[in-house]
Amino acid sequence: MPQQPASPMTPTQELALLRQQHDALLRAIAHDLRAPLRHLQSFAPLLTEAVQTLAQGAAPQQQEAAADALEFGRYMQEAAQRMAQMVEALTTLSRAARQPLQLQTVDLLATCQAQWQTLQAQYPQAQLQWPNASNTAITLQADPQALGQLIHALLDNAGKFSAPQARPHIQLNAHQQGGQWHISLHDNGVGFEPNQAAAQLGQPFTRMHRDSEFPGLGCGLALAQTLALRQGAQLAISAQPGLGCVVTLDWPGASACPAAE
Repeated sequence: MPQQPASPMTPTQELALLRQQHDALLRAIAHDLRAPLRHLQSFAPLLTEAVQTLAQGAAPQQQEAAADALEFGRYMQEAAQRMAQMVEALTTLSRAARQPLQLQTVDLLATCQAQWQTLQAQYPQAQLQWPNASNTAITLQADPQALGQLIHALLDNAGKFSAPQARPHIQLNAHQQGGQWHISLHDNGVGFEPNQAAAQLGQPFTRMHRDSEFPGLGCGLALAQTLALRQGAQLAISAQPGLGCVVTLDWPGASACPAAE
């Protein structure tokens, strides 16, 4: 009997299959890839120690070869460490895209203040200002944990790129527009070419600057965009070289009320 052709999958079945594949990839990132990385991070220092021991009392030519081997070992350790950080960043992005959300009324300014406190030791010279804080509580319909992650990523990004300035400055503004809150975060940092943002925003491991200039993996804005979109918000970014950066959030279902005394 001839075999019947398989029926095409429905959109629901395709979505379920994509989710299964995504979960399998997440498990591979979180577990399978970490094991060989741990081996590299564990054995590279032991190899370095062994080479140092063998080089003691060796002939000059052997000592030179040992110095090269030590340099290679250092590169291996640095690469393994960076790859471990990349795996962790991918895991964080995947979790942000899948974690259940519990939308509720959240105070934006209180969230900003709490997240900034966790970053002040890292950017002690930076000043954060929010002119609305004295008379208005800006409340959003958001998941408290996801909003905290989003604000932390944006403040960390602003703090890092404004830190080289003599007076690093970050300013939060918010106003109602079209039935939603238009929120913007300005910094006076180094900025970047404006045509880079539109094409690269949201892509993990995308760097606007060289590693020698600023540390990081280039995942902060990708995480922020994922968390914003999941909560129904739109994130955009604009910048100019040497003139800082502006990140904007258009957040639906928001309200404003007098701040509590």
